[in-house]
Amino acid sequence: MNDDACIFHITQRSDWQAALRAGSYRPASLAGEGFIHLSSAHQVLPVARAFYAGQPGLVLLLVDPTLLSSPLKYEAAPPGDAFAGEQRFPHLYGALDIDAVVDVIELDRFDGRAVHADTVAALRTHRFQRLPVEGTLYRETWRSVERSPGGGPAGTAMLGLYADSPQSLSCMHRLTHDEVWHAHGPDPFVLLLLHADGRSEEVLMGLDAAAGQEVQCTVPAGTWQGGHLVPGGRHALFGCTMAPGFTGDLFEAADTDTLCAQYPQRAETIRRLAVNGSQRRMPAGFAGGSGTAAARAP
Repeated sequence: MNDDACIFHITQRSDWQAALRAGSYRPASLAGEGFIHLSSAHQVLPVARAFYAGQPGLVLLLVDPTLLSSPLKYEAAPPGDAFAGEQRFPHLYGALDIDAVVDVIELDRFDGRAVHADTVAALRTHRFQRLPVEGTLYRETWRSVERSPGGGPAGTAMLGLYADSPQSLSCMHRLTHDEVWHAHGPDPFVLLLLHADGRSEEVLMGLDAAAGQEVQCTVPAGTWQGGHLVPGGRHALFGCTMAPGFTGDLFEAADTDTLCAQYPQRAETIRRLAVNGSQRRMPAGFAGGSGTAAARAP
């Protein structure tokens, strides 16, 4: 018997997108071998090195086994396989249910650690997506039908999740309008704020006021901000509201080297949050943005 709270499958992003359009995921192995190859957390990186080295465009599907409708069996690899021996792998004897996939991340962002059952439950309940550029788990919960003077929504709200595994955090970025953060628990998280006058601060967000945690924090427009779970925690649920509301062209991710030079005392954290690589802007049209406007500091 296996107690994996989450199992994993490596695939091309284009194949997963095709599965979303088709309504089910049926890779070639299902027709050729009768099952879909999956992995436990500790098996993902060895499998990636053995069978997917050098392939671009790979993503990792995080699968909640409680939501599978096809039989799942843990079986040894056949003789002659690179993993033949006592190690047993999860094999799915049927199509992979789309709803059983609770997260999709870039393969190179997974470090091989198991996902706790509590975090899997949060992923299953809230059905997050991944923010472009940042990669943060998020779900928009409200977008006003009323328009702001600038033409965008009058207000927006979203839920987000910082997690230890699978990794979810926010790269350093700034917005053209104020943003209000709300802590929902269970674990605390940190917001790093870098102000235009050279000041920097870390705001500890959480539900334990006696421990100095803030339930709510307003990040002023133009302030560089990034966030992460407090080490030792599993996950933190949070909310963000904006008025006027968020659109993709209000966002700018930082250039890591430039920001480290400006705030050397925070360089270690800035680099740890630098998951955006060279990406600076949201894709054109994301969240109702034009994709052409630059974020502006006040």
